[in-house]
Amino acid sequence: MIEIKKGKEPSELAKYRNLPNASYQDMHGALTDKTDKNGNLIDVYSIVLNSLINEQGQLCAYCMKRIPERKGRPAATIEHIITQSDSDESMRLDYRNMLAVCSGNRNGADNEKTCDARRGSLPKNRQILYVNPLKKASLKTITYGSNGIISSSDCNINNNLNDTLNLNCSYVGLADLRKTALTTLQQEINMKYPGRTVPKEYFLKLLDKLQNETKLKRPYVGILIHWLKKKTGE
Repeated sequence: MIEIKKGKEPSELAKYRNLPNASYQDMHGALTDKTDKNGNLIDVYSIVLNSLINEQGQLCAYCMKRIPERKGRPAATIEHIITQSDSDESMRLDYRNMLAVCSGNRNGADNEKTCDARRGSLPKNRQILYVNPLKKASLKTITYGSNGIISSSDCNINNNLNDTLNLNCSYVGLADLRKTALTTLQQEINMKYPGRTVPKEYFLKLLDKLQNETKLKRPYVGILIHWLKKKTGE
């Protein structure tokens, strides 16, 4: 999980929110004057979701899987940091309360779900989030093991990672996917510097690149940034 920097909300959302009786649920089907490549009008929900996906570098806000997902799966969904059940309509329509997330194995058993799909399957008192990808301070205690396991020294955040969001879910192999992402990066570095010591300047340059990618971030980039920071002492 990495920090998400919010951009400006879509003007279509601001316009829709000012309508009488505007609701989050009715964003579906609330058509705008924008069209898709086939000339069909696009609704407010789709515009907002696309904006969220783009500002997140096309990664799920929680597990950092690529979104949209592969063909035949839901592209992504909108997640509310403060749940809909705990907020009024103004908060449900607040762009800063929205994230884009993956499907989270939504049709699986509860212990096989991840991200917001897992969170939504829990009793209300277990849905509270202490980790927030919009708040850098809440991410500072997060670490990754060489085996891909994500954890936190803060017990509440660690509970979010392992229970609320199920980000070490063995069924979907999230830890293995993170480990593979790290191994791939390490192999790329070894190929560039075969049998040689890698200069610290190269690690720093790579770290800066990964931290500042915007349009298309690497899947599971959080573990890559964590490893590079350890290598450079950042």
